[in-house]
Amino acid sequence: MVRPVRKSAGATAGRKRKVKDDFFEVDEVEEAVFMGSDDEGKAAGDASEDEEEDEHERETAEEKRLRLAKDYLDNIKRAQGTAEGESDDDDAVAERLRQDALDAMGHYRRKIAHRVALPELPLTSEFNLTNSGGRFLRGPSLAVTATALTHDESTVFAVSKDGSIFQYDVETGKRSRFGLTNSKKTSYGSGGGGGGGKNTKSNEPLTGTADWIRPAARQANRCGLLSAAVSSDGRYFATGGGDKKVHIYDARSGDHLRAFPGHKDAVTCLTFREGTHQLYSGSLDRSIKLWSLEDMAYVDTLFGHQAEVLALDALRAERALSCGADRTCRVWKIAEESQLVFRGHCLTIESAAYVTGGEWITGSADGSVQFWRSTKKKPVFSARDAHGIKSNPRSTINNGTNNINASTGNGNVEGEEDILEMKEQRGAGTIGGAAATWVGSVAVCRGSDVVASGAADGVVRLWKVPDASGRVLMPLGGLPVRGFVNSIQIGRSGNVLVAGVGQEPRMGRWLRDAKAKNGMVVYRIPMSEETEEDREAVDEDEDEVEASDEE
Repeated sequence: MVRPVRKSAGATAGRKRKVKDDFFEVDEVEEAVFMGSDDEGKAAGDASEDEEEDEHERETAEEKRLRLAKDYLDNIKRAQGTAEGESDDDDAVAERLRQDALDAMGHYRRKIAHRVALPELPLTSEFNLTNSGGRFLRGPSLAVTATALTHDESTVFAVSKDGSIFQYDVETGKRSRFGLTNSKKTSYGSGGGGGGGKNTKSNEPLTGTADWIRPAARQANRCGLLSAAVSSDGRYFATGGGDKKVHIYDARSGDHLRAFPGHKDAVTCLTFREGTHQLYSGSLDRSIKLWSLEDMAYVDTLFGHQAEVLALDALRAERALSCGADRTCRVWKIAEESQLVFRGHCLTIESAAYVTGGEWITGSADGSVQFWRSTKKKPVFSARDAHGIKSNPRSTINNGTNNINASTGNGNVEGEEDILEMKEQRGAGTIGGAAATWVGSVAVCRGSDVVASGAADGVVRLWKVPDASGRVLMPLGGLPVRGFVNSIQIGRSGNVLVAGVGQEPRMGRWLRDAKAKNGMVVYRIPMSEETEEDREAVDEDEDEVEASDEE
């Protein structure tokens, strides 16, 4: 039999005996009630969360779509401030759903052109950027070749011929060197145009730069960047240039994620398909390549252009718009593995941008701006000498007037009597010459009827796109900018216009404007107040959309 071991008296002698205090005593019943209520509440919350998770896991694909649709409708009703059961409120929700569907297909158009209220263009001799409402953001040592504006209009990226990448805050104008983690001072554009990737003291490549930047002499043609694009969600940023690769960055952290080889010549244009991470790239090798950034993989190559591809654009649909030096615009139907060919009058079409799924604008090397529809093989309208003509100053557009030398697609001149001879040129000034009239950039305010075009004539032109029954691009005026406008971006709100400018054209050194500065110009586009009619104004032509889809 094992006897229990007794504790010695000395073991407890040194301890203080605890004395109960009636003040701190809690009734056992009350304690049980309090503890029980807390435990029950916590258990109920955990049980409800578990039940909700289990329900979401057990639901089918159809039930999930139905649940998401109901949540979407509830969000719309809360945003509209509506209540169920009222016919007017139901109509408002239905109209909102229709607009969202049109926007997803690329056929939605807000009418905001009539609200644009640009001030009068200043005389060249009196031009001052600040007085004109613009703001200049200092950039790289060489010309800016491409820009990319984020969807929320808060950040703009700029790439240059020297291989540098800058990130700007649109609101404050603060700039930072994108993709560099070295805290030491850097020389922007050092190394013989090799990308500014040198440490000024040690003459070694900076840490954090991509391996494709080569700071050695006589490497500017390989290190220069010619294209840039940012995804709709602001996650990825892509660049391309003379090294024949497409470089992918994390737009938030600046990390270099991947470099896609494949092109046999310089990458001249990049664009993301809206709402996706599918990337299109065009090159001087006359090909267009598709990349999936979800899988970080190559997808396909599109052949068809007979000369260099110079511009690309895409909307939500699985289609791409391209143009180049073979006098053609091409609409690529990716799923059908086919293409539509549209021929222009000028040998080189420098720039292109989608207005809607079946309409787009282009800029040519002869200074003209064209408006196209997918139902016509030639431009619906062509504004000849839209950015001036070297021997005729009267083509300059003054804000508030329509004195433009324009012709329709069939060559018939219109409005010749309305052209006004101007005694002195207006705008920021130009160096002159044939290269100064090349329309090197066009841009579209997505989902609206406002477009813009830029050259080196000292003015960025704004245009109103015609409705479904119209044919003529109407000039809205201009914003003074000195230098070669190699890239333009317009925010979806229509309030912000960003122009990437330089002393030289994007693709070469045919001309140099020493009075211009390399950098960014930001304008806030003045607009009148939005009315109820403006909110309800949607321009769309269902027959035209169906016809363009059947081609």
